[in-house]
Formats: sequence, C-alpha cells, structure tokens
Amino acid sequence: MDGIPEVQLPYHHSQIGYPMIAALAFGSIAQLRSLARDVRKHKPRLWMHAPGLLLFVGVMVAFSRLAVDVDDTVVSVGYAAGLARRRIDLRQIERAETTKTAWYAGWGIRFTPDGLLYNAWGRKGVRLHLVSGKKLTIGTDEPELLLATIEAARAQVAESAPVAAA
Repeated sequence: MDGIPEVQLPYHHSQIGYPMIAALAFGSIAQLRSLARDVRKHKPRLWMHAPGLLLFVGVMVAFSRLAVDVDDTVVSVGYAAGLARRRIDLRQIERAETTKTAWYAGWGIRFTPDGLLYNAWGRKGVRLHLVSGKKLTIGTDEPELLLATIEAARAQVAESAPVAAA
C-alpha cells in the first residue's frame, strides 16, 4: 500500500484562506484610514465608513476557513460556522478524482467551466462527478488523502447497500 494514505472516518480538515484574509484585511485597513482621516479633519462620518468596514470584517470572518468533512453518508464542504455549506450524499457521487484548478479560478465559491468550486487557497483539489451530471471541486492542501477518504467511504456505502433480489 505504498503511496496510498491511510484513511479514517470521520474525516475533518480545515484550511485557512490566507490570501482572502490578507485582501479583506487590506480593505478593512483602508476603511479605518479613511475614517481616521475624517476624524482628523473634525468631520467624523462613521455612517459612511461603518458599512464598508463591517462588510470587510464580516466577509473576512465568514470566509476565512474552509472545512471539509467526510463521514459514512455524506461529504460536506463549507466555510466558517457552516456558512454556504454543501452536503453531498456519497451515493450521489459517480466518481472522484484529484485535480488542479486553473490559476484564474480564484478563491471562495465560484462557478467555473468545470462546475462549482469551493476553494480557500491554492490550486489542488478533488473533483466530484455527480450522478446528476454536475461537478463540484473541493480545494484542499491534501487532495490524495481527501480522495482516498471519499473512495473508502463510498466503498463502505456500497458494501452496506441492500442487494436487490433478481
């Protein structure tokens, strides 16, 4: 079993989106600088800067961490505190494969030519081909382990499925 990672269910992995945090922190700092400039001019316009600052901080907190879970029934992917969570029944996965996303696919939740993409950062991932014909790519820094875990969970589901009488 050389090269095949050892899997254990349930699987949980979180990946922090450092580039997203940096970009949104930059936006937050820009809002704070504008507010500080207005305060120095004795024209504090908090009403003008607060919505932007709250938006940047809120999005930074909400989309800073991508969590992937695999148990004996579903693959679940979503951002901090379950925001924008997607749950895929293992029986709905036709096949899965490791992939490398295009550099321009970006981070966050995206519609791409290869289907829906959940990505915190980086270009590695696991693409799920669903029986409906749709595709979902999960960005991860450990694609081989995630793929092996999904395949092991799918095998367990297939073994436990009742055999139809002929």
